[in-house]
This record gives sequence, structure tokens and C-alpha cells, in this order.
Amino acid sequence: MAEWTITTLEACTDILGDGLHGTPIYSENGEYAFVNGNNLVDGEILIKKDTKKVDESQYEKYKKSLSNRTILVSINGTLGNVGTYNSEKIILGKSACYFNVKNSVDKGFIYYVVSSPAFRQYLESNATGTTIKNISLKQMREYSFAMPSYDEQQRISSILKTIDRKIKGNKEINKNLEQQAQMLFDNFYDSLSGQSCILLSEMIDIRDGTHDSPKATEHGYPLVTSKHLLPFGVDTLSANIISKADYDKVNERSKVNTGDILISMIGTVGLISYVIDSPVEFAIKNVGLFKTSQHPSLDLYILYYLKSKSTTQHIEKCLAGSTQKYISLGELRKLPIVVPSPDELAAYNLVVRPIVSEIALLVQENRRLSNLRDTLLPKLMSGELDVSDLDL
Repeated sequence: MAEWTITTLEACTDILGDGLHGTPIYSENGEYAFVNGNNLVDGEILIKKDTKKVDESQYEKYKKSLSNRTILVSINGTLGNVGTYNSEKIILGKSACYFNVKNSVDKGFIYYVVSSPAFRQYLESNATGTTIKNISLKQMREYSFAMPSYDEQQRISSILKTIDRKIKGNKEINKNLEQQAQMLFDNFYDSLSGQSCILLSEMIDIRDGTHDSPKATEHGYPLVTSKHLLPFGVDTLSANIISKADYDKVNERSKVNTGDILISMIGTVGLISYVIDSPVEFAIKNVGLFKTSQHPSLDLYILYYLKSKSTTQHIEKCLAGSTQKYISLGELRKLPIVVPSPDELAAYNLVVRPIVSEIALLVQENRRLSNLRDTLLPKLMSGELDVSDLDL
């Protein structure tokens, strides 16, 4: 095994800085997105519907030296989100740190350095601020880590990139399958036009999670909120942990089962999640619960009804609140829905269920791949696993 040397992030980069400490002049017709740390998702820059835009004059005023060697890390608020720059039209806010990796260093290796548990632990240990956590550029520059030869850097990043490419490929397949399933529902629902509607609560039981804030504990069960909802399943890894007593208390009101549907009710309202976890070992807070597990033939019909454009628009009209938007449980229960006949529903399920089953399989495969990558990552980045003799 070749010798590893200790280096710093500053020594591996040509430039390391952050974005604008202030607010640019926004433009509804602007071409350039104002990107912060929350736009860094799964190694990419995600420009969301609500991401503010600026025009070319603001871009010229605040642009940074970004290139195909640039890596971005969130350093204010949510710490440690990572993304790579791929010629997106953007300017950066203060919560996005950027650095350009030297040509003598493998960019992929540095990407995994700042994606590693050791780096995230460094951020958490050195962050300042109570309400909003912050990492300084000085602390970013001073982060030290072990680095092997250039060839070994490439071998390590190649192994991890192979896993990440497979995960990304599965996500692209699922995106296409989701579009197919939604299109099939939309066509099916259009064919039911003219039939009478009932309230959704007349079809299934609709509840919501706790509105309390159970105390976080070291051991127990995840408390899922809207930010943990995924299209299929939930992200329990980033959720607060609550005691078994609090978990049982919440579940007296709103026990979630496999095959149920969840919806975010406050903040970003209308995020939909189909629960594929089995067993389900989490509780919910400020999240709506559609008990479709009690009516298995209706689950996919209601899932894509809730995701449909018409239902999304209906929900937007029902929102309350000025500072923070929310939808009440009463409004969810009053959603109007057409009831198909048993034969119509069976025909719909015959086409859509295989698609959703394939989506669920790929989601579960990605979980396994993510676990494999997260297991390998610290071992590879520390040199515990020797790849110097691998021919990749």
C-alpha cells in the first residue's frame, strides 16, 4: 500500500470562497438562479420552482470563478450538503462555499472527502451559532485529511462513482415510470368525468400526526415531518429520535402502516409519500395520513389522485396562514373525488400496479446501494481498504 500524506482542503484547491452576503435584485424573467446551500442535493445543484432568479447585470456583478473543477458545500444553516458545478447559470448566496480543485488532485476524490462522515463530523464539531449553524471559510480551508497518490485517488473515486451512477440511473428510470403512472391515472380520471363526486373521507379514513413537539432522545424511534417525506418511503436518518413512550402516544392517534399515503400539511404543503417501508417504525408530526392500507385496491388510485395537477391546484386554494402556509385536516377530508366502479378500478390497477411495484423495487435497490457506498466510503477514504493494486 502506497504511503498516504496529511493535507488540507486549502492545499488541494486553487480558490476557496463563498457567495453573496446580501440580497441581489431579483428578476422574474431572470436567467440566473440565486443558489444557496439548500440547492445542493445528491451531488448536484437543484434549481427549484421557488428559487429566486436574477438578470445578467446582477450575474456580472456577483459572479464567481466557477468551472468544471468546482465543488460546492453548504456552510450556513444546513451544513454539509454537497454539489458539483456543471455550467448551470447561477450566482451564489453566502451559505454556499465553493472551491476549485487543483488539476494535480482528483476532483472525484475531493468530492468524496467532503461527502464523508469524518468531514460532516468536523462541520458539526466546529460550527458556531445556536439557531443557525455556520462554518467559516477559515475552518473549511483548515480541514485536514489523509490523501494517497493521484492514481489511488482515481481508483477510490472510481469505485464510489460506479455506485453513485447506478443510483442516479435508477432514479432516472423511476422518474420516467412515475410520469407513466401519472399519465395513466390522468387519462383514467378524465374518462370518469361526469360522474358524481364524494368526499375523500367517505372513501377512506384520514388523520394527521401529532402537533406536539416530543423531546428528542438518543434512543427510540424517528419522528417524521414534512421535510423527511420522499415520493416512496421516508428519510428516517435525518429525523429526530423520540422515546418509545412518546412514539406510542403519537401512534394512538396516527399509526402509519405499509401502503398508507402521507402528505405535508405545513410549510411546503402537498408533498406526497407512498409508504413502502416494512415494518413501519416511525411516528409523524404535522403530516396528513391517508389510511389506504385499509383499502388496498384504492391505494394507487388515491396516490395519483393526490399527485394530480387538479388536486394540487385545489389544495393550493384551501391553504390558510399568512407567514407559514398550512392545510387543515378538515380540508383534506373534504377533497372531492370520483368513485370508479369495481371493474373500472380493477382495470386501472392491472396496468398501474406493476409500474409502482417496479418503482418500489428500484427505490429499495437504491437504499441498498446507498448503504453499501456509505459503508465503503469511510474505509476507502481512510485507507483501511487498500485499492492500490486494483486495475480499474
